[in-house]
Amino acid sequence: MNDLKVRANGLDFHLVDYGGSGEVVFCVHGLTANSRFWDAVALALTTSYRVIAIDLRGRGDSCKPEEGYSLDEHAKDLNTVLEVLSIDRVIFMGHSLGAIIGCCFAANYKEKVSHLILVDGGADFEPLVIDLLQSSLDRLDRIFPSLEDYLQFMRKSPFFSDWNRYVEQYFLADVMELEEGSVRSKVTRNVVAQELQALQEVSINRFHEHIRVPILILWAPQCLLHPTAYLITKEKGEELAGRHPFSRFSEITGSNHFSIVFSKHEALVREVKEFLSFP
Repeated sequence: MNDLKVRANGLDFHLVDYGGSGEVVFCVHGLTANSRFWDAVALALTTSYRVIAIDLRGRGDSCKPEEGYSLDEHAKDLNTVLEVLSIDRVIFMGHSLGAIIGCCFAANYKEKVSHLILVDGGADFEPLVIDLLQSSLDRLDRIFPSLEDYLQFMRKSPFFSDWNRYVEQYFLADVMELEEGSVRSKVTRNVVAQELQALQEVSINRFHEHIRVPILILWAPQCLLHPTAYLITKEKGEELAGRHPFSRFSEITGSNHFSIVFSKHEALVREVKEFLSFP
């Protein structure tokens, strides 16, 4: 596992190259996340693929400009990063916001994508989802007295009731140290507010009209731990998978929006490998 710094689109981006060989699986995280979100999945996939994950602009150890938080700008960032790395084509795997960016990227940079993997996202969603996402951002801009206080706060979230080393490493990568040992998230509310506003001004479903590659949609039935709020509904996921040849929809039983990657990663990786084994 190696850390990379790439200058692209006028910004410095941090990436993690997990190693492996073969076709590149390019992993893009969600709204407030970072590249280490993918550790469990990425390490399991390196037996068959080279896996690279990126910190989007405004996240992790990538540059944090005051603006530019739109799907088109993210797609442009990713395209330029791949050009700098001399990577011509990737298997694009995105979670949540990363899945939405994946739809935009696959629609606009068709020659760069061989397969598209959407993890609990990739379609239009209801305003209720925006409201729930807004209320789940308690850690942003909040200063915690210590790293342990921060980790204890996150352990109380029902999303992370199955806390493990992958969750912990993800949150360790999320924080920056301030004075006298205090910490705060590297992501700011300003960045997230711009992202959420931009998402309400675009039709994600329309990207699917221009996607020409096989799609795997992986669905978390417990998603946001709300009975009706989903970043992608089961019905929509099945419909979208049915539109594209050689595509499929799969439910990761018992998973929520985060555990689908952190603790259900074995099931997720099995689905990914089976999907990619088709010609």
